[in-house]
This record gives sequence, structure tokens and C-alpha cells, in this order.
Amino acid sequence: MLLNETELKVAELAADATAIDAIAEKLGIAAADAAGLLETVYRKLGPAKHR
Repeated sequence: MLLNETELKVAELAADATAIDAIAEKLGIAAADAAGLLETVYRKLGPAKHR
């Protein structure tokens, strides 16, 4: 799997336009950790590639 369970949850919440503070609260983690997880998601998924 490309994303782990926590990264997937962060990605889903971010896709619903959930703020970092709200993501952190829902996951019970610090906002800085939620932001770091979102950065990891962006890095792993990268920009969409067009042919």
C-alpha cells in the first residue's frame, strides 16, 4: 500500500477541506504532526502525471 492507515485518513480529511487543526483533533495528534503527515501524503502521491 502506498499510504499507511494514518496517512490515508489524513488524505481523506484534507480532501474534504478539513483544516489541519481539525484533522489533528480528530486523530488525537498535534497539528504539527498532522501537517507533517499531509506533507508525506503529498510527497508519496506526487503531482498527477499526464500523458
